[in-house]
Amino acid sequence: EGWQHGAFMEIFVRAYQDSDGDGIGDLKGLIQRLDYLQALGIKGIWLMPIQANADGDHGYAPTDFRRVAPEYGSLADVDELLRQAHARGIGVITDYVLNHAAAEHPLFWRAQSEPQGPFRDWFVWQQEKPQGWDIWGQNPWYRGADGQHFFGTFGPHMPDFNFRNERVAEFHRDNLRFWLNRGLDGFRLDAVPHLVENNAKDWNDQPESRALTADYVRLIKAYPQRYVTCEATAQPKVYGADALCGGAFA
Repeated sequence: EGWQHGAFMEIFVRAYQDSDGDGIGDLKGLIQRLDYLQALGIKGIWLMPIQANADGDHGYAPTDFRRVAPEYGSLADVDELLRQAHARGIGVITDYVLNHAAAEHPLFWRAQSEPQGPFRDWFVWQQEKPQGWDIWGQNPWYRGADGQHFFGTFGPHMPDFNFRNERVAEFHRDNLRFWLNRGLDGFRLDAVPHLVENNAKDWNDQPESRALTADYVRLIKAYPQRYVTCEATAQPKVYGADALCGGAFA
């Protein structure tokens, strides 16, 4: 009770504790450190993304939202981490990337290779490259394999999901439930002000993005004793209010 009000430690699993000598930190290594973290007074662990990813680094380019990066371990290792952390009074949350997938994600492969297929509108497309856009010094529209242009807030390697498509919104709800049902204690929701862009001027922190964020937070907090914080570079104080995330930072 009240674990989320204690000290948290952010852990980049790859760089933390290697259990098998391959030079890469892993979940079993983290489990070996739990007594140490408990002795430090840690009450919450925030894991940077542990899901399978294309970047092989910080993990923010997911290729599978329900599979653990193989170099980190397995779902059984996640279950054991949760069991042992909870036995020590420590909660565990992880990053969840809502805004985008990796360009290598099977959903984007299907969207790009099948223009008339069922997954095309899971991402954001325009025939001609829109002009007048500038996100961090770049035009965020990129030419795809079929000549049309897709939107990527963070670059061509991470195409944005189309959250105007309810199937996309439900896909993420199902993924969140998957982890919550395993016993995960919550999430740090990544880049939530960027879920919906309306035009070249109104692209950051749109009302639609706030509404989607609130919807996901309600889902998570419907599970008892769960905790959410949001990456909200636009207005962290607004997103930190109980009506939205309940916790946020830039």
